[in-house]
Amino acid sequence: MPRLLPGTAVRVRRGRRHDLGAVQALLAAPAGDRLARVFRRILADLGTDLYVAEDERGEIVGLVSVLYARSLARGGRSALLDGARARGPALLAELVAFAEERARKRGCRRLAAWVDAGDRELRAALLARGYHAGELLVTELAGAS
Repeated sequence: MPRLLPGTAVRVRRGRRHDLGAVQALLAAPAGDRLARVFRRILADLGTDLYVAEDERGEIVGLVSVLYARSLARGGRSALLDGARARGPALLAELVAFAEERARKRGCRRLAAWVDAGDRELRAALLARGYHAGELLVTELAGAS
């Protein structure tokens, strides 16, 4: 059931298969079978929440994706904000707040965020909400699909 974001006319709902084109445009991602396959897998994955934000006309204007895992080191469930995009910083901040709420409801004790180096809007939204830089060491795995 869609939920109205506070102070906006924007509704947030779970992503659906037919949202692929709008999500692709919002992410400025190239079309292709691989993107469609990944999108379908994410929607079917019970360890991932993918939500889209729709304006009053039903146009997708934002999205947020959260991954969940059990953490032995953290002693409970943890979440990773895998991505958030929106048309405007105010909406982006609301989507981050929505992701935090969803993670809390799923019993997570921590929400970390994956932020691409060039994503200044998401970085600013997270810092404004009290996130702080930590260490996330990353490598690309050759041959992984």
